[in-house]
Amino acid sequence: MHNAPGMPVGSFGVKAGVVAAAGAFFDIDIHGRGGHGAHPHLTVDPVVVGAQLVSALQSVVARNVKPADAAVLSVTHFTAATPTTSFRKASASPAQRGRSPMR
Repeated sequence: MHNAPGMPVGSFGVKAGVVAAAGAFFDIDIHGRGGHGAHPHLTVDPVVVGAQLVSALQSVVARNVKPADAAVLSVTHFTAATPTTSFRKASASPAQRGRSPMR
């Protein structure tokens, strides 16, 4: 059983066939080469790498799932938890949902 947004609290629904999609959740850690914002040419900025990753992930469904199949790949969380003048680490948390496995 699972809740369904839009159904009244306490109600129960039944439907023939597929009703909900499966989900796969994972984390990606990106480690850069630290440095100082005054010398960005000496660093590997994980935020730039992460931004490119997020952009590339948006094409995964479009290029790997048939248009008639339902699938979603969302980056639901992106963090760069380091000081503003340093480049060290970024993390992304994508989530995939679909009714058939993505390959």
